[in-house]
Amino acid sequence: MTRQPSHSTAELSPEATALLAQAQEARAAMERAARDTTTAADELRRYAKFSKPGQPSAHIVQLRQKQAAARIDSARARQAFLKASQAFVHAAALTLPPRTPLETYMQQWLTPPL
Repeated sequence: MTRQPSHSTAELSPEATALLAQAQEARAAMERAARDTTTAADELRRYAKFSKPGQPSAHIVQLRQKQAAARIDSARARQAFLKASQAFVHAAALTLPPRTPLETYMQQWLTPPL
């Protein structure tokens, strides 16, 4: 018994609706973290290109720390998204199609219908 996403939360339980909203927030956090990671990497590349060989400057060290923190935040945001998505799928009594990753399946629920 596989229910396909109807893009309508009318038939979902209040718990499932709340978990879907939580998954949407986690997805937004995941996208923000991905942008932050990309920005930090670009900034590091820009400054590292002109750095002198040898001991890195304090600014380069700060940029590396910023990039590492952004990557950690990105991993945590993705983990929170997957956890919220799994809770939603369980609360809504949905069954994932075979060989479909949870992240891909949830995109159907999180993108507005055209």
